[in-house]
Amino acid sequence: MLQGKSKKPKPSAATASTDDHPTTKSPPPKPSEPFLPIPTEQPTSSAEKTDFEAFYLKQVTAEFADDLDKLRNASDFNDNSLPILIDALKCTARTYSEEEKAEVMYGAK
Repeated sequence: MLQGKSKKPKPSAATASTDDHPTTKSPPPKPSEPFLPIPTEQPTSSAEKTDFEAFYLKQVTAEFADDLDKLRNASDFNDNSLPILIDALKCTARTYSEEEKAEVMYGAK
C-alpha cells in the first residue's frame, strides 16, 4: 500500500456532480414568425385583385415550370388534379397584403 497523499478517484460522467461543470441556461425560444404574410386589408377593387392574381400566377408558373411539369406527368395526376393545383396556387396569391400587392404591381412607394 502506498503512503502519502491519497488520490481521489475521478468521478465518471454518470456520477459527476453539477458543481464540477457550471451550466448555462439558454434563453427561451422566441415565438416564430408566420411563414406567410397575413392579409391585413381587402382588395380595393376586383380588377386590382384579378390583375395581381394573374401576374402572380404567371410568375409562379414561369419560376416553377419544371416542377409543374413533373406534377402533370406524375402517374397519379388526373383530371381532378388540375383544378386543385390551380386553386392551391391562387390561394398563395391571397396571402399577400394590399400594400405588398401594390408594391409588386406598381413599384415601391
